[in-house]
Amino acid sequence: MALTKVQADGINLADTFAFTGTITGTQGLVLLQTVTVSDDATVTVGSSSLFTSTYKVYQIHGINIHPASDGVEFRCRLSTGSSVRSANYEYSRRQTIHSNSSITNRGSNSDAQVNLAESLGNGNNECHNILMTIYNPSESTFTKNINFMSAGRDLSPNTAMNTGAFSYEGDEFAIDGVQFFYASGNVSTGTFKLYGVA
Repeated sequence: MALTKVQADGINLADTFAFTGTITGTQGLVLLQTVTVSDDATVTVGSSSLFTSTYKVYQIHGINIHPASDGVEFRCRLSTGSSVRSANYEYSRRQTIHSNSSITNRGSNSDAQVNLAESLGNGNNECHNILMTIYNPSESTFTKNINFMSAGRDLSPNTAMNTGAFSYEGDEFAIDGVQFFYASGNVSTGTFKLYGVA
């Protein structure tokens, strides 16, 4: 069936269509990378060929991240020029858990890494998930301000939520990767997905 435009009464989806040309105006998440974890000390998401000017906003989704050790802190660092930065992170994080109505505030104005969540459990049914949003990572004019939100189980076990933001205070470099790791022990299992936001 050859149509050059959609008729006023619509199209019959039972018919077979072959589309050619370029589809424009699409919105949403574009999957750029999938990293599957298998007992790794560190997990790096992204590269200079993935963090480009193609998108102004990127998201990293961490799914069913499971620590090898119990009661550990989940952390990250940024890389530029394939070199991981291990100083000058400023971050602010708030944690809430179901067993306590109060909010725990965490943060630093100069740390070797960003502490994304704490006291995470490694029971067979315990994991955590994270959504991280990175803005304009390939430009080098402004300090990169990155925000995150995670949900998971701590070692109690309690359902815990962490929200926060961080930046690297050293310079305004272009980001070419995000390295995730625990304070001790490996990242046992999990999946990280990098998306460009169209």
